[in-house]
Amino acid sequence: MPRVLVVDDDVMLLKMAEQLLKSEYTVMLAKSGWEAVACVANGPRPDIPVIFLTGLTQTEHELKGLTSGAVDYITKPFVKEILLARLKVHLTVSRKIKNLDPVKVETLRTKLNDTELAVAKLMAQGYTNAEIAEQLHYSYNYVKKVGSIIFNKLGISRRNEIREFLM
Repeated sequence: MPRVLVVDDDVMLLKMAEQLLKSEYTVMLAKSGWEAVACVANGPRPDIPVIFLTGLTQTEHELKGLTSGAVDYITKPFVKEILLARLKVHLTVSRKIKNLDPVKVETLRTKLNDTELAVAKLMAQGYTNAEIAEQLHYSYNYVKKVGSIIFNKLGISRRNEIREFLM
């Protein structure tokens, strides 16, 4: 089962999260950020990237969490089904990233610049142009332009050709 690490200073919320997740995930618990860091450093790493589940609802807190590297920011109170759906989405993306063949990615590095390679990897993982723009902080039109350049450089015409090559 995929591993998730839940961090909260409220022991009752930790237990509730464990009960909610344990049927589909191996759940690791930590009562503080420091404990979470120690847990990850000394044991198996979680399979899902950082997702904040917090009572902090101000925009500046969400922005700080996302710019610090979190892939999602969910405020309390949360809807159980939405939380589980988001976990599945992020786990799927994480698995796709792990499934890219590093040798094949390196062969593309000789043909594409860093920006083109980053866009190509996201294309291979099934991201839309809009999602790539959001992920890489580019405009939608810029991503479309980079996509065209990638297709021309590789002599391909469809996204799934990138996916087939990189996986």
